[in-house]
Amino acid sequence: MTSDTPRPHVRISKAANRYLVFDIDDVMYLRRNHSICSPFVGTMPQAPQQSVFMGLPIELMAEEAQVLVEKNVAYVVDDCSYHPARITAAGPQDRQYIDAVQAITSDAERSLREGAEARKAMFANKGSSKKKGKKNVKTSDTPSSEDVIDGPSVDADAEAAAATSLFDTTTESPVATNKNPPVNREASEPWMATLTTSDSLLAPSPGQNEPLASVDVPPSYPLYAHLQDKGYFMMPGLRFGCDYNVYPGDPLRFHSHFQATGFQWNEDINVLDLVTAGRLGTNVKKSFLIGGKVEDEAMPKGKTEETAKNVRAFSIEWAAM
Repeated sequence: MTSDTPRPHVRISKAANRYLVFDIDDVMYLRRNHSICSPFVGTMPQAPQQSVFMGLPIELMAEEAQVLVEKNVAYVVDDCSYHPARITAAGPQDRQYIDAVQAITSDAERSLREGAEARKAMFANKGSSKKKGKKNVKTSDTPSSEDVIDGPSVDADAEAAAATSLFDTTTESPVATNKNPPVNREASEPWMATLTTSDSLLAPSPGQNEPLASVDVPPSYPLYAHLQDKGYFMMPGLRFGCDYNVYPGDPLRFHSHFQATGFQWNEDINVLDLVTAGRLGTNVKKSFLIGGKVEDEAMPKGKTEETAKNVRAFSIEWAAM
């Protein structure tokens, strides 16, 4: 049963000219309803030292962010100016939450410091006890004058001891002591804590004073918007020498049908590029798709920009002779 309340707008964070979505509910909504299947670029907390399986956030292409803004589905916020403004405008409840997080981080810092000091003291005690044991063994193993006179028996005993020590796996190896002990952190250095929450910590929709950011789209954006309006899924097409890989459905279920490249309407296109891309597309079971924004003088008669969508596209295949 669906509720009649409208869904909040998707918040897109712009950081260093990258467009990121951090909410998992927004990620699922965009994939199911708006054909957006951007890749995950975040580190997984369970396995931070690998780059095979990634986590939140997802990174949107500039074209994806712009088309969502035009559909009134999402809004883009500049993180550099958003976070300082949000922190200064925090209310009493937000201040209590910030104080609680700072208390948790200070407790974690203190417990880690105490644990490090305890381990350091334990290793120091072990090292001093082993040094005393080695000194006692050396004094007891000093040869007497009678042993020196008995040459052959000493050699036999030495060989037996060497053989025993060679195959004896129960002997303890000396513990390597760290010459450079860890430096204690300063008390003023902050520790970071990321807490899980059951609700969003940010406002669900942009406020009046919230600094919104613009989206810098490439010249191929009209072709992307045209194909996205037709319901196609698209992903970056760098590995096939094009702008977009075009899928008829979710890429987890379908093979891409087109390798699409956007051009200006009056832009000169090298014929060799058309032949190369057409042959490549045929070899990988795709069609090479080109398209661009129709200029006003080239608009078909009797059609407005609304009905013609202001974009025309053509597909090219390499036919065997």
